[in-house]
Amino acid sequence: MLAMVENRGEDDNLPRGQQDSQGRYILEGPLNRFAFSLLVECVRQGGCLPHSEMERRIRDLDLEAKVEACESIDYYLLPGPSKMQLTQALLANLVQPGPVSSEVLDLDKLGLCRSEMIMDRINIEGLCIKNLRLENCHVRNISIRKCNLIECELSLTVTAGEVQISNSGLEKVQLGVFSMNTTIKDRCKLQSCNLRVVEELLVEDSELDNCTFKGSDEDRKDRQVISAMFRRSDLHGDVALPFDKIVCEHTFFHGRNVRMTKGGPSVSLTKAKLRTLPLFDSEGKINLCLEDCELLESLTFQNMRLQLRDVRCAKPCEFIEVEFDTKVCDITFPTGSKFCNTRFKAGLQACIATGCRFEGCNLGYGQNAVADCLITRCHFQACRFPFLEENSPVANFSGSTFVACRIQWSGQFAHEESFVINSHWLRKWNLAGCTVGEN
Repeated sequence: MLAMVENRGEDDNLPRGQQDSQGRYILEGPLNRFAFSLLVECVRQGGCLPHSEMERRIRDLDLEAKVEACESIDYYLLPGPSKMQLTQALLANLVQPGPVSSEVLDLDKLGLCRSEMIMDRINIEGLCIKNLRLENCHVRNISIRKCNLIECELSLTVTAGEVQISNSGLEKVQLGVFSMNTTIKDRCKLQSCNLRVVEELLVEDSELDNCTFKGSDEDRKDRQVISAMFRRSDLHGDVALPFDKIVCEHTFFHGRNVRMTKGGPSVSLTKAKLRTLPLFDSEGKINLCLEDCELLESLTFQNMRLQLRDVRCAKPCEFIEVEFDTKVCDITFPTGSKFCNTRFKAGLQACIATGCRFEGCNLGYGQNAVADCLITRCHFQACRFPFLEENSPVANFSGSTFVACRIQWSGQFAHEESFVINSHWLRKWNLAGCTVGEN
């Protein structure tokens, strides 16, 4: 400022300040008189106002005055404490009433602090914001509502008690916040964004397009469980999920591949109509649970632990290297369904399978392994069946073919015997019209 007002001769090329008709130097700055008054008062007081006085003045400013004051922070060379207070006041109530503004507010052009702050909250509503950037900060609550955020970044060094995003659009936003709870709901759309999930993520009535979850494994502690719940949402593109437990309700994966970065994760799909099933790529077998779902197309389940609860199959499906850890009950498998190296560890109950093929399968142990089942005109190749005693429940295998099958005993002296030799033990099964052979 001294360089602008001091007279240093005609040959001086340094910038000079503009003067009015009375010879007074004109300062650049906000047009809003309240913002201008605040900045000038800070200059008059040596750059800083008393904390209580600063809070009172900032509290009286509307959104326009706060933005204009922040735009001129660097021009008036205000020190860090004043700059920090203005930044905290702006982000705590960055709200525009009414519909979302179409004008982009580029925070990169404001003289805001980006680090070393503790804030009670960040509350942004009704605005289109670009280049919001924070690092090395702690925020008790982050709330983003009815906003469009473009190319913003909250780095991995930001912590928050809770993050809530609703009815907003985010594009190329990096949410690296360390937070125990992150909620995305009410018609949000995230495109090419990154979400860091430390403990719990809830996505509800929203859409994620080509999003990543990098940073979620950065601070994973021993025995820490990272979980995610997706309700009535859509996930587009191939995605890598770092979660131990995933619950999906009325949710659709539109990509072809879903890579699980955690070995042996648990995935639950509920109340869904499935036409495709993504290829789950994991170091170990995933635990997949389908509950109250409709399988509208032919799907292939491969190399997983599977639970079926109230599942309705419209077309034949294929089960390869699948383990059913719990009893499969009240499921109708359409004609043409195939089971290859499938283990029904707890058996089946009241299931229907007609014209299906079983190869190298284990139908369980114990007297109730195939209780009340209607499994007719099926082909069994090298399968294992349970040994039955007098009080075993009945099952219907009529019209089926058994080739190289075995009867298995469990317990202290577990062993197997030929299905042909022990066929007379199977008096609890309806074997009308069946053929049994070793070849």
